[in-house]
Amino acid sequence: MSLTSRFGISLTFGLLLSLSTPFIIPAISHNSRFATAQAQTQPTAFSDVPADYWAHDYIAGLAKSNIISGFGDGTFRPNEPVTRAQFAAILRQAFLTSQPTTAQAFKDVSDDYWAKGAISSARSAGFLSGYPDNTFKPNDRILRVQALVSLANGLKYPTGNPQSLSSYKDADIVPTYARPSTAAAAQANLIVSYPAPDQISPNRAASRAEVAAFVYQALAKAGRVAPIALKPERRWQITPTTTIAVQAYRMSLSRNGQSLAVIVNSDPEIQVWNTQTGSLLRTLTAEASDSVFNAVAISQDGTKIAFIKTTLPTGVPQLTVQTVDDGKVLLTQSLTPPKSQILKTYYPTDLGTLDVAFSPDGKRVMTQVSLRSQNYRDGTVYNRLNFHDIATGEFTQSINLIGIENAGIVNSTFSPDGSLLARVSYADGTSSSQTAVDMWQRNKDNRFDYLTALPVTKDGTSINSVGFTDSNLLNLTTYRSYKDRLDTWNPQTGEQVQSTLLPDEDCITATPAAVASPDGTSYFSTYPGLGICLGNIQTGEFQRNLDELSVGFEIGVFSGDGDVLAAVSDLEIRIFTKAAP
Repeated sequence: MSLTSRFGISLTFGLLLSLSTPFIIPAISHNSRFATAQAQTQPTAFSDVPADYWAHDYIAGLAKSNIISGFGDGTFRPNEPVTRAQFAAILRQAFLTSQPTTAQAFKDVSDDYWAKGAISSARSAGFLSGYPDNTFKPNDRILRVQALVSLANGLKYPTGNPQSLSSYKDADIVPTYARPSTAAAAQANLIVSYPAPDQISPNRAASRAEVAAFVYQALAKAGRVAPIALKPERRWQITPTTTIAVQAYRMSLSRNGQSLAVIVNSDPEIQVWNTQTGSLLRTLTAEASDSVFNAVAISQDGTKIAFIKTTLPTGVPQLTVQTVDDGKVLLTQSLTPPKSQILKTYYPTDLGTLDVAFSPDGKRVMTQVSLRSQNYRDGTVYNRLNFHDIATGEFTQSINLIGIENAGIVNSTFSPDGSLLARVSYADGTSSSQTAVDMWQRNKDNRFDYLTALPVTKDGTSINSVGFTDSNLLNLTTYRSYKDRLDTWNPQTGEQVQSTLLPDEDCITATPAAVASPDGTSYFSTYPGLGICLGNIQTGEFQRNLDELSVGFEIGVFSGDGDVLAAVSDLEIRIFTKAAP
C-alpha cells in the first residue's frame, strides 16, 4: 500500500509512523531536509476514524493543526504501534520545530538515519534521554508510560503528587522511576485510556491514536488547542422500544439495529422485522417439511439476508442470499464437502457448526462448515471458512481450519471495515477449552492472509462474545476465576489493551453469560427470575429491567454500532435502545 506523497512537516505522523523503516525509505529517502519543508493542509477525516471513534477529536484536531497526517489510501491506522524514532519525529513536529540538533549522538543512531535530527532535538530539549549505554533503540516500540514520562519531562511539568495516581486501578505497576513524571502527566490530564479510563496500562506499547491523544492533551494544557469537550453519555432505556411476538432460535441485526433477521424456533421459517416499527418485512418458509434453517445473517445496511438451510435426511447444507424488499434470490450454492467427509447423520446439529456472515460492504458472504466424526474420538474431520462472491457466485477463497490450533467450533467475525477477520476456536467443541483467537488480514487482492494468534488462553477461561470496535480493536467478554471481564486486544500489535472486571451483580454472578457491545461500552446479561441486565462498562452504572422478573431471557445480540440490543425470551424478542440523558 503506497504512502502519501506529500513532502511536508505534516508527514511526521503519516509517513514517519509506518510499521518499519525500510518501508518508508523508498517514499521519502528519510532525509532530514524534509523536516523544514513547507507544511501542507491535511484532511481532518480518515476512513478508519469514524466520527464516534473515541480518539476522533484528538486525531482531527492535530490533523487540522498540520501536526499529523494519514496515509495515501485515506486511512490513519490508529491501532498501529509507534516506535521510539517515530515518537521523536512527532515531538519535533509538535514542540521542537526550532530546537537545535546539537545533542550528543546515540551510538545506535547513524548520521544518515532518517530520524537523527528529530532524536537529537528531543534529546536536547529533555524529552528523550536514551539508555545508560548511550543507545536509543529507535526501532523499539514506545510504551505508554515512556510517552507520558517523555512529555512530562520535556514540557518541564512540576513533579506530580503520587496521590494523583490513586484513582487508577493499575497504578501499582507503574515503574518506580516513572511514578513522579506519570503523576505529573496525570495532574496535567495527559493520560487518556480507552476503553477503561481508570487504567494507565503503562507497560503496553502506545498506539498511534493514543499518542495523538497524549500530544493533543499536552497542547491543550499549553493553550495551543481547544480542550476536548466531554460528550454526554447516552443511557439504555429499560422500557423496550419494540416487542416482537416470535420465538427466536438465532438472529442477526443490521449495523444500525433497524432490521432484524430471525430463525423462528417453532416453525421452519425466517422472518425479517423492522425493529423501530415492529412491522414484519419478509417471511421465508422452507419448501419442504424436512428442511431446517441453521444460520442467518443480515447485511449491514439491512437490504440482504443470507441463510444456510439443511434438507433432511441427506444433511447437505445450502447457502442462499436474497434481497429483503422483493425476495429476489442473488445466490444459491451447495456447501457440500468432499464425499469422503460427508457424515451419515440425520439431525443438522450433528454436522458440527454451520454459520454465515456478510462482509461489511455486503458484496461477499463467509460461510463456515464444520463436520465432526460420528466417532467422537476422531474429532473434527472437515472445517472450512469459504468466501462467496454474491454477484458472480464464485468462491473467492477457502481457509482450511483443520490443524490450526486443533480448531473445533469456530466463531468468526469481520472488522467493520472488512480488513480483519477474527476466529475464536475451541479444541474439543466447548468454550471451556478455548485455545486462541486467530486473526487474518485482508491483502491487496481482497484475500485474507494469516496475521497472528492472540494468546488469550488461560486455565478455566471461556469466551462469551467477540466483536470489533470501529477502530478495529477486538473486544472479548471472558469468564475466568468466577468473574466476567471485558478483554480488549489490538490485533496489529498482538497485545492486550485493557482487561476490565464487570460489576459483581446478580445477573453476572448467577451465570457466566455476559455479552459486550461491539464498541465496548455496554454489557448484557440475563438470569431466570432476574430479567435483563444492562451495564455501562466504563462508568460501572448498572440497569435492570424489573418488568421481566418472571421471564428469563436466553440470548441477546447488539447492533454493530452498539446502540440497539435485541433480547430473546422464551416467547418474544424485546428491542432496547440508547437515548441521550
